[in-house]
Amino acid sequence: MKRLKEFFRYPVIGIDRILSSGIRWQLLFLLGVIVFFIFFFILIEWLTGSTLTIKENESRNVLLDVYYHFADPGNQYVVEGVGNQILAFLVSFTGSALMGGLLISIFSNIIDRRVERAREGQISYKFKDHYVIIGFDKMAIGLIKQLYQKCIEERSVKEPYLFVIQTTSDVESVRHELLSKLDAAIDCRTIILHGGRDSCEDLSLLRLPQCREIFLLGEENETDHDSINIECATLINRILRENNRMTKRPKDIREFENLVERAQDKSKSCNVLFEAQSTFAVFQRNDIESVFGLSEKTDDAWFTQLQEKYKGSEPEEKKLLRLKASWDRLTERLINFLPFNFYETWAEKVLVSGQYSARDRSGETLKYIPIDGQGIDYDSEKYVHFVVVGMTSMGVALGMKVAHIAHYPNFLRDRRKRTRITFIDLHADAEFDMLRGRYGALFSLCDYRVVDTEDPSKSYANADTGEKFTDIEFEFVKGAIESRPVQDMLCRWAKDDSNRLLTLAICFEIPQKSIATALYMPRVVYDKALSILVRQNISCSTIELVRKAYQYQKLRAFGMLDECYDINSGCLRQAQRINYIYNHISPEQPFPQALDDIEAERLWKELSTVHRWSNLYNAHSIPFKLRSFGATEPDLQEKESAPLIELMARVEHNRWNIEKLIMGYRPTTPEEDEEIQRLGREQKRKIERESFAHTCIKPYEALDESTKEYDRLIMKYLWRM
Repeated sequence: MKRLKEFFRYPVIGIDRILSSGIRWQLLFLLGVIVFFIFFFILIEWLTGSTLTIKENESRNVLLDVYYHFADPGNQYVVEGVGNQILAFLVSFTGSALMGGLLISIFSNIIDRRVERAREGQISYKFKDHYVIIGFDKMAIGLIKQLYQKCIEERSVKEPYLFVIQTTSDVESVRHELLSKLDAAIDCRTIILHGGRDSCEDLSLLRLPQCREIFLLGEENETDHDSINIECATLINRILRENNRMTKRPKDIREFENLVERAQDKSKSCNVLFEAQSTFAVFQRNDIESVFGLSEKTDDAWFTQLQEKYKGSEPEEKKLLRLKASWDRLTERLINFLPFNFYETWAEKVLVSGQYSARDRSGETLKYIPIDGQGIDYDSEKYVHFVVVGMTSMGVALGMKVAHIAHYPNFLRDRRKRTRITFIDLHADAEFDMLRGRYGALFSLCDYRVVDTEDPSKSYANADTGEKFTDIEFEFVKGAIESRPVQDMLCRWAKDDSNRLLTLAICFEIPQKSIATALYMPRVVYDKALSILVRQNISCSTIELVRKAYQYQKLRAFGMLDECYDINSGCLRQAQRINYIYNHISPEQPFPQALDDIEAERLWKELSTVHRWSNLYNAHSIPFKLRSFGATEPDLQEKESAPLIELMARVEHNRWNIEKLIMGYRPTTPEEDEEIQRLGREQKRKIERESFAHTCIKPYEALDESTKEYDRLIMKYLWRM
C-alpha cells in the first residue's frame, strides 16, 4: 500500500525504484502494465464496435480477440477494414513491445542480477549441518582444510555445501584466494556471503541454529577487531536464544527433562579469535556469563506450578531444581564460548604439542625440540634458559607460556635451578614497564633484572633477589641483537655453563629480519642451543630450505598465519579428564579405575571459563611432567610411590602458583586470611572474585594438609589423563 501511494504521488520516481528493486516487484510491474493495456484495448474495441476476430465461423469474443493480437502480432492480416486494422496494429505493436521487448529485458535483467548477487555474496540458501566461518583472514584457509579432513574421516561430507563464510571483504577477491589454495572438492562445498558480523540481519542469513559449529575470526587489519567479535558473539547467542524460546510449558518433570536435553543439543560451539593478548587475558580470568546475561526477567510461573505438583517428594524436588539450574544456564548462554589467540595458539603448538603439520606440503610434520631436552629430574643439574629476541606479541606469548609450563623437581633440591626467561629488545626497559603493569602480581613474586647494554649504570634488579618461593626468573636485556655487547652475552651463555639448556626464539614482525638474525648468530650459539625458533608470517619454505645445510639444522620456523588453529587438540581431552578427576576424587573417596570421557565432556560444558583455562594450563604441563617423572605409571598401591607423588605435588603447586600470578591473582593478606578462617568458603570465593586474591598462593610447606592432598591425588592419576 505504501509503495502504491508513493507511485501515484511521484510516478517517475516510483517507476525507477520498481525497475531497480527486486525481481518480485519488476514482474508485478510488468504484469500490471500488460493487464492495463489488454483491458484498455478491450474497452476501445467495445466502444468503437471494432471487429478483430481471428477465427472464422465463431461468435465474437472481445477478450480473446485482443489477447490473440497482443500475444502474436502475426495475426494482423486476417483483420478486415481500415479502422479494425489500425486497432489491430496498435494492439500487436504494444504486445510486441511488452511481451517481447520488456518481458525479455526483465528476465535477462533477473538472470544478470542473480549472477551479480551470487558473485557479490548477496544470496542466502537454506543451509543445514554446515560450518560457519565469520570473517576471513589467512587463518580461515587452514581451518577449512582441517574441517574438511575431519568430515572425510567421520564420513559426514554433505552436498552441495559444507562451509559458509561471511565477510565484509570483496567476495570475488576472497573466492579467488580460496580457489588458489583449496582443492576443487573443498571449493565446490564453500559458500561465501557478504555481510557484517555486527548485523543481526546478516548473521540470521547464516542459519546458525542449523549449523554444526561456529568459528568467529573477524577481518584482517581491523582496529576494533576484538570489540566487534565480542558484539558478534553476543548477537549469535541472542539469535540462538530466540530460536530456543520456550513455546510450550512443561506439564511434568519428564517433559521438562526432555526440554533441557533438546536445549543442550541446540548449544553451539563458538570459537572466538581475540587479536590482542590483553583482551584474551581478560576473558581467561573473567567468566563470560555477564556478557550473555538476560536483559529481562523471564516468567517462571510454570516452574512454580511444577514445584507445587511435586511438593513433598524430596527426590523429585531436587531433580526439578537441578533441571531448572541447567535450563537457566542454557537459556542465558546457548553458545559454548571458546576464546583463542593467534600468539597463544602458536606458543602452545611450539612448546607443548611440539609439532606443526603443513597441509600444503604433502602432510609433512615439523617437529620442535622440547626446551628441557630429554627432561629434568630431581637429581639433574640442568636448567632451562629460554631467550626471546624481540618483545613483540609473539615473543611475550612464548615467554609467558614457558613460565606456565617449565617447572622441574630439581628446583626443590637446589633453589638456584630456576627456569630463566630472557627478553632481548632495543626497548626492553620500556616494554618491561608495560609488562610489569600487566603482570604486577607475577613480578612481585619472581626474580627479575633489567640489563642495559647501552648504559650499564641504568641496569637494576628487584629487591630480595633469591628469597622468592617461585621457580621462574626473568631477565630483560636492552640492546640491539646485532650489537657487540648482546652478541658477547649470547656467546657467554653458550660457553660458561654446560648445564644450561638454551633455546632461542627470534620473534620480529618482519620475516626477513628474523631470518637474517638467525643466520648470523655466533657459531658457538648454534653449537650450544637445542633449537633456534624463527618467526615467519606466510610460509616456512625458506627456513626449511636453509636447514638442509648441516650448520643450520637447529633452525625451526613458526608463526605461519595459514596453519595456526588446531581443531583437534589433545590438550582439550586431557583438560576435560583433569576436571573429571577433580569432580570425582577426595581424600575419602579414591578415584575410579576407568575414565568416562562422555561424562568428562558433560562436566566440561558446565565449567566456568576461568576453571576451564586452569585445567587447560594443567594439561599443557603434562609432557614436561612425564619427561621429569617417567612416562610409565608406577604401582600406585606401593608405599614406595608416596615420595614420588609428594615430589610431583610440590612441582604441581609451583606451576599452579605461577599460573594464578599470570592470570592476575595475588596472595591474600593476613587480614584476608583471618576473614576466610572466620567466615568460611563463601568469603574465600568473594575475595577471589572481587579482589583477585587467592589464599593458596604460597609455598607448598605453608598449605594446609587437605589442600596438599588434592595436589597429591591429581598427580597420582596423572598417567591416566
